[in-house]
Amino acid sequence: MPECINHPGKEGIYKCARCNRHFCLVCVELIGDKAYCFDCLKEIVKESREGTVKSLTMKVMVSSVVSLMIAVVSLYNALPLLLLIYKNMMGSYEPLSIIAPKDMLYFAIGLAFLALSVGLAATKGWAYGCGIVISAVAFVIGIVNSMSFPGGVGTILSTPQSDVAALFIIMALGPLILLLAILGSRKELVGR
Repeated sequence: MPECINHPGKEGIYKCARCNRHFCLVCVELIGDKAYCFDCLKEIVKESREGTVKSLTMKVMVSSVVSLMIAVVSLYNALPLLLLIYKNMMGSYEPLSIIAPKDMLYFAIGLAFLALSVGLAATKGWAYGCGIVISAVAFVIGIVNSMSFPGGVGTILSTPQSDVAALFIIMALGPLILLLAILGSRKELVGR
């Protein structure tokens, strides 16, 4: 019978399932029907932690990118307001009253998602709670806006290649996807 690597003179009755070296009962951890030496267990735990961090980082990165996409589309939809702001900055003073409330809403949503994208990318704790609220509110607004479209959601979905359908997908389904991704990233964002 081989000797224990760590205790010469003692029988190495267990063989590590990972490194195949022999150990005595004191030098192994029995997991199920397999024995692992402590050095191999440390490596297994280290590899497991690295894999977990990578997958959580991917979730947060995807959340940040989705948030940025929603911000860009929202700000694009607020283009009349942005152009008015630009004109007023350049000296061509026009009243803000000529802008539709919907443009102001898209502007506010765009800024909120832009800030959220930065917070998610930096894995800030506030991004978790704010992300849930912002995504839920934007989802409801996206659904309400799609209901006001002539023919409703059915018309939008029957023409998936149209600009209106693309806007619906990004502004209604995007926040829903983002909400689910943020909920799945709780551990990385808030540490619990």
